[in-house]
Amino acid sequence: MAVTIERRPEQTEVLRRVIDTVPALIGYWDTDLRNVASNLAYVDYFGLTPDQVRGMHIRDVLGPSVYELNKPFIDGALRGEHQQFDRTLIDAGGKIRFTQATYIPDVVDGVVRGFVVHVSDVSERVQAEKARDDAVTLFETAMSNAPIGQAVVDTSGRWLQVNQAMCDLTGYSADELRDLSFRDITHPDDVPAADLHLAQLLEGSRTHIESEKRYIRKDGSIVWVQRNAVIVHGVGAGAADIVIAQIQDITQRKNAEAELARQAVTDALTGLGNRHSLMAQIDALRHLRADGVGLLFLDLDGFKSVNDTYGHSAGDELLADVASRIRRTIDDGDLACRIGGDEFVVIIYSATSPEDIERHRVALKRAVAGDYLLPSLTEPITIGASVGSSWSNTGDHRDHRDLLTVADQDMYRDKIATRHAIVATQPITPPDDH
Repeated sequence: MAVTIERRPEQTEVLRRVIDTVPALIGYWDTDLRNVASNLAYVDYFGLTPDQVRGMHIRDVLGPSVYELNKPFIDGALRGEHQQFDRTLIDAGGKIRFTQATYIPDVVDGVVRGFVVHVSDVSERVQAEKARDDAVTLFETAMSNAPIGQAVVDTSGRWLQVNQAMCDLTGYSADELRDLSFRDITHPDDVPAADLHLAQLLEGSRTHIESEKRYIRKDGSIVWVQRNAVIVHGVGAGAADIVIAQIQDITQRKNAEAELARQAVTDALTGLGNRHSLMAQIDALRHLRADGVGLLFLDLDGFKSVNDTYGHSAGDELLADVASRIRRTIDDGDLACRIGGDEFVVIIYSATSPEDIERHRVALKRAVAGDYLLPSLTEPITIGASVGSSWSNTGDHRDHRDLLTVADQDMYRDKIATRHAIVATQPITPPDDH
């Protein structure tokens, strides 16, 4: 038995006020697509009052073009199927509205009697989504076309998004990087600093990180990078914080800096250390050495005559060969320097006693003195060497630069002794009786 609900006039008036205050289109259309009821929102959308809309065909309200677009949904509602779709409308004031329309079938005893229309203005949401999508598109476009590496990292350090420049920099594909964290490709010596920087970003003690670090490329080679990173806090429920990083290859610059630093302490002719390098190491001895250290001072005998007889090019070749012999004679951990002209100084870190430094002195003298076949000469030349030594005992608090003075003085004693030995071994020429 059907139940009839009788509404009093005041209830109908309240219902009318309710639907008129709803900020959405509300209407009822019968199966002939004629309007039965509508609210005041139709004035804003179509410039028609509820009284004017009543009895109109839906096509005349929507207009022919919108009607044709909506007809499949109208037909669906008349079949008893719930419909929901998005539609762009131009209202009576010429304003573009992005709407979401819902058609709800009115079914009585299994028969569709009409359908209720509910149309909400979702322009703000659509514009916000468009702004978001535009921002995402702009970000992705900027990343894709950036000439330097760009990446998005989560708070655990895993790569979320990388651009092609980052792939080129590391040698990994984007998919391979997404299976890794930044720690997996960071040089082990640089991981502690990188972890500290991430922690500072997360705790808020720093908002921006700028640092230089090393990555290990997929092929095992090392690349120096300058990394600039900022944290972006998630907006909205469940949104995660992320770190956005720009990563630039500075390997060439670092290599150039290293080469300049090397040149500053390297003798250009021989590749040994220079005077600056020697004095820096001597000054550091008091801080680096707890035990004794030995020093050798070597000067070539007869070098001036090589320059005078064969030219300075031959003299340079001789100095380079002397440097090679010194390298082959001393231990890997010892430091050899050319401090000017034909003078060389060697810090023998490996020496353990004055007797040991004397053994090194004799070995160096024997190695350097002798015959040299230079590239520019057809005959070998013979050169001598004078070598002095000095030793600093454990706990000796004197200026370690004195080691150089003592070794220099000892070298001159060796030079005088060598000359005397040469004179003593020369044969005595008998006087000419004639």
